[in-house]
Amino acid sequence: MLRRVLLVIGAVVVSYLLTAVSGYTLYRFSEFRSEAQLSLLVRFILNPGISLIIGFLVGLFSRDYPAITAVVGLTPWALMINPPLGRGVLNGRAFPWIVSILVVFALGAAAASIAWRYRQKRA
Repeated sequence: MLRRVLLVIGAVVVSYLLTAVSGYTLYRFSEFRSEAQLSLLVRFILNPGISLIIGFLVGLFSRDYPAITAVVGLTPWALMINPPLGRGVLNGRAFPWIVSILVVFALGAAAASIAWRYRQKRA
């Protein structure tokens, strides 16, 4: 149980650190890029990449339930990068918000499961 709690805390900390590093990297490469290009880079390259890295790390260090542990560890980060829009979730923009969070969760859970299975075969 303690291992799972430490994995969740580690996933949260590493995801925030990777977000800071990716923000600095974007800042360094932003001179010749438009804001729209940077936004696409964040949405389709960096955020899924962070989700995959976190899932992979959780899968390597988990003993059981790697997908659930990865999703719980990614929850604060996913809500930070995709805050709810408006006062209620049931406004007209709820579907894209839910889908973007579910994609992040699915990528992290899949990476955790694959890494965990690979580690189980090698052990």
